[in-house]
Amino acid sequence: MNINKVKEGSTLTVAVEGPLDIRTAPELSKALEGEIDDVTELFFDMKENTYTSSAGLRVILKCFQTLEPKGGRMVLKNVNDDFYNVLELSGFTSFLEIERA
Repeated sequence: MNINKVKEGSTLTVAVEGPLDIRTAPELSKALEGEIDDVTELFFDMKENTYTSSAGLRVILKCFQTLEPKGGRMVLKNVNDDFYNVLELSGFTSFLEIERA
């Protein structure tokens, strides 16, 4: 998995390339440590994401739980149909802002 981060002021965009699973989710979590403390907008670009497991969903949820109490905004962008179905089945579509590919 490759993680590309671009921070502009209080906005952070994170592009996730490859699978986000039990092996790679800790890598994403570590890459975001301390990065989202002063962020009010977080965008995950999932265009090149090939698979997301429950471990990846856990990292996404943790980010949401960090931003939401302080009025922050988090958006999953370029979500393909397969990933959208996983988000829908897990209930994430009820509280996350999602832009489909």
